[in-house]
Amino acid sequence: MKAEDRYDSLFKFYAHEAGFIAGEWRLFKAQVKQESGFNPDIKNKHSGATGLAQFMPKTWEEWRDSTPGIQSLGVNGQLVDWRDPEDAIKAQIHYMKWLLKAVGNHWDKALAAYNWGIGNIWKAEKKEGVWTDHLPNETADYIVKINRYYREYQHEALKSYGC
Repeated sequence: MKAEDRYDSLFKFYAHEAGFIAGEWRLFKAQVKQESGFNPDIKNKHSGATGLAQFMPKTWEEWRDSTPGIQSLGVNGQLVDWRDPEDAIKAQIHYMKWLLKAVGNHWDKALAAYNWGIGNIWKAEKKEGVWTDHLPNETADYIVKINRYYREYQHEALKSYGC
């Protein structure tokens, strides 16, 4: 098994739990590849984002129980540690589900919102032209890389089935 495949069962389980279909779990895997390179202990020195899914401290406080809104401490079922792969993946998938709903089920917009912030996406949509014209280069590259990784994972899956 390749090291980057070690979390596949978690991606599959939590994507299914959140109502995603068949191979969509690979998109979350691609996102983690871009976010952290599958390193649960990584911390961005500039932004403070931490863990597999690179949650910002305030976003983690809001999403650690997989629902929006600031959460109180000590609630049963609450996710504990953003460096814990299972906690991070569960929160990532539920956060992406919420973002997808917020942006009209548009994957690239949801990915951009994850990277740049939902408020920035809503502002970009109101500006003249196409919303993607207003993305910072980092966010535009983020979307391209995740989609490329996703296609690679889909291709690997088809090869493993003999297609």
